[in-house]
Amino acid sequence: QTPSPPSASPQIKIHIILPPIETRHLPVWMITLQRNAVTHLFNIMRKDLSNFWTQPILPKFGSLIPIFLKSADKILPSPLQHCQHWFIPSLQYISIKCLTDIIQYHVTFWGLHPMQITIHHVNTNNTRSTLSRRQIKAYARQAYNFGKQVYTTDLRDILNNRNCPITFNMEDANHFVHPHSDALVITVPICGIPVHRVMVDTGAYSSILMLRAFDKMGLDPADIRPCNDQIQEFNGSISKPIGEITLPVRFGTSENVTKLVMETFKILDINNEYNTIIGRTALYKLRAAVSIFHYALKFPTTRGEGTHFGDQREARELVTFIPSSGVYSITPVNEENSLPPNTPDDTVPEKSNRGAVVSPTSDPLIEDRGRRPGKEPLIEEDELDPRTQYKEKSRSDRAEPGEEVELIYIDESVFQKSLRIGSHVQEPLRSEIILFLENNSDVFAWKHEDMKGIDPGVASHKLNLDRTVRPIVQKRRKLGPDRQKALEEEEVKKLIDNKFIKEAKYPTWVSNPVLVKKSNGLWRLCIDFSDLNKACPKDSYPLSHIDYMVDATSGHELMSFMDSYSGYNQIPMDPEDSEHTSFYSARGLYCYTMMPFGLKNAGATYQRLVNKTFANLIGHTMEVYVDDMFVKSVHTSDHITHLQDMFNILRSYSMVLNPKKCTFGVESGKFLGYMVSQRGIEANPVKIKAIQDLTPPTSVKGVQALTGRLAALNWFISNSTDRCKPFFEAIKKGKCFEWTEECQKSLTSIKETLASPPTLHKPKPEEMLFLYLGVSDSAISAILIREEGMLQSPIYYVSKALHDAELRYPPMEKLAFALITVARKLRPYFQEHSITVRTSYPLRQVLHRPDTSGRMIKWA
Repeated sequence: QTPSPPSASPQIKIHIILPPIETRHLPVWMITLQRNAVTHLFNIMRKDLSNFWTQPILPKFGSLIPIFLKSADKILPSPLQHCQHWFIPSLQYISIKCLTDIIQYHVTFWGLHPMQITIHHVNTNNTRSTLSRRQIKAYARQAYNFGKQVYTTDLRDILNNRNCPITFNMEDANHFVHPHSDALVITVPICGIPVHRVMVDTGAYSSILMLRAFDKMGLDPADIRPCNDQIQEFNGSISKPIGEITLPVRFGTSENVTKLVMETFKILDINNEYNTIIGRTALYKLRAAVSIFHYALKFPTTRGEGTHFGDQREARELVTFIPSSGVYSITPVNEENSLPPNTPDDTVPEKSNRGAVVSPTSDPLIEDRGRRPGKEPLIEEDELDPRTQYKEKSRSDRAEPGEEVELIYIDESVFQKSLRIGSHVQEPLRSEIILFLENNSDVFAWKHEDMKGIDPGVASHKLNLDRTVRPIVQKRRKLGPDRQKALEEEEVKKLIDNKFIKEAKYPTWVSNPVLVKKSNGLWRLCIDFSDLNKACPKDSYPLSHIDYMVDATSGHELMSFMDSYSGYNQIPMDPEDSEHTSFYSARGLYCYTMMPFGLKNAGATYQRLVNKTFANLIGHTMEVYVDDMFVKSVHTSDHITHLQDMFNILRSYSMVLNPKKCTFGVESGKFLGYMVSQRGIEANPVKIKAIQDLTPPTSVKGVQALTGRLAALNWFISNSTDRCKPFFEAIKKGKCFEWTEECQKSLTSIKETLASPPTLHKPKPEEMLFLYLGVSDSAISAILIREEGMLQSPIYYVSKALHDAELRYPPMEKLAFALITVARKLRPYFQEHSITVRTSYPLRQVLHRPDTSGRMIKWA
């Protein structure tokens, strides 16, 4: 029987209690009623609420009553059948519309006061732990009870009563290359910081954030919560997360239609080409539909359908990704010091075909537009300078003399005009070199004003912008007082005086300046061209192979090392593309008239220029690798003539050299990270010292640093793969790190070898060479040598690890495979020389035997 209404109608208030964003937890919705209305209201609604149960909690908020749907399969009495939004019991959610309809029905029927809805915040500090066995079973059981479950929608959709349809059409797919099988890689702002290389993985349950990305984002490690979960990878290995953290992630390519999702990330310290993986938990909260064909994901919002397109170019770069020893975030505009600040002097891996190169992984992580105050933005340097594309151009890799030098003044009245020559140069050659330098002093730029610039008809840098890409004007960043003063009073003024920049009017692309303090206390100006570079296609102009260039520089009596003066700034920008290089300044907007550092393909443009200008000299009397120039002479008496040939070309093209980085008349020196001399090629002492001073690693990162350093010295270590095998076993996936006694023995053995490293020799033309082969259970190795009388001199060491089916080859097939591998790797030597293979096995007979296997017949 329905009770009669009370004499005093109470006022009913509904409170929707949500957690604040700072707590980063799912909302808990509760209904708050005035104390004097609770008993009366539920006495009235007793019949309609027969399928519900109530329990008061949190008394400090008043009578807070969470209402749970007890039995969804029962038919509710009229007028509640039209309610479409229901509550999922296991998540402690309340269907606001359902409850509102219930209460509104009785408010209208009994003439109670109208409802008032307010929104409050409540702090919750729940810590997720590993699911129990019972919870796992309940989670699996949900799939079998699908027809009996009920669901709620997003709060915004409930309050706005909107369910937006999701549609894909062919226009969405026209932005990408087809056919494709690319992983869906996107860029999303996490905590307001745009993060690149984010893979959308519908096969992953949890979202994952790599530790290196977490560190680059500058987040507080104190926010990481403990996590007992374990993550099983596809190959079965188990990874233990460092912890978990809940962060806001904003989806949506269009700035007008976006959606913010609070997602819990598991933080992993592993080597992976991706910075973040978005799993199913985030996609469910987003209510996203993923289409690989259209290379996008779409989701409903209160403003309509939201779309987040993938970055196909970045996805394909990851397929051919070669880990480097470090990708630094600052691109120099002034070439006085072309290294990022605080660059270590020790050895780093480089792209070389000599030996098996194993590099520690590091990659560009975050594009910083909305960075935190006080954090320097990160600028991609993948292709700013081709010398840093696969290796860091450390101080030990620069072209430098390998012996003592003396300073000479070519103009006694101007002490700034000084150059370096080898201290061991004897008369009369010493006087001839000094006289030559005095007569050609115009080829050096003693100050910025001496730079003449290359004729635009000879070379100019063109961006070749993709016109389908929308131009980006970066949001202007604030600079500190000292940086702002250095930018306006020093850097910009210097660039204007030297006519490197001009005022820009109505530019469509605008970038931010970044100033970094150099080791000498001065400032280096850099420009964040990251957005502009994405719209430029890659120039695939080839660079010379480093190992063959080093071969070509050894075996000469006298050498000279030179470096161009701000080489990139000597090439003019194409007039049509000049304004696209605009950047902010307190004086206004300026753009470059000369090619700046930081532009994609700038290195390729410069290499194309030097290959064109020195085409008749390269490979004969000089070698050029980007802006590093090397003049070589087999006979000392010819060196002045070779220098004069080069200087004549420099003068004809208005190119100038940097006197601070030039050394003339030396017998040995560092070139591309190796010591070259008439004796041959020797290991860089700086890199050897880095290994000798290394203490036993105590972590996976320490072992990776060790293998990275050894990669640059594999050329001088015989059978390096077998000797480094314990290191790789120590960091194998799925195993706990342990520095074993075998690892220590290998490290000690390598240190002993590097204490007296071999000198590699250059073979004479058409000389007979000899090849020794070696095989083991897990690797193959070889050494190419030359003989001079009874003396054998090494030319090249080769070592390669065996994988998968190669490990199961019989010994003879492994030996044949070693020969094939070496022949492919050392193709130029096999083409120019007769090579004899020395082995105790009957390799020739086996390869030509008629009953050999198909694999051996193919190799033969």
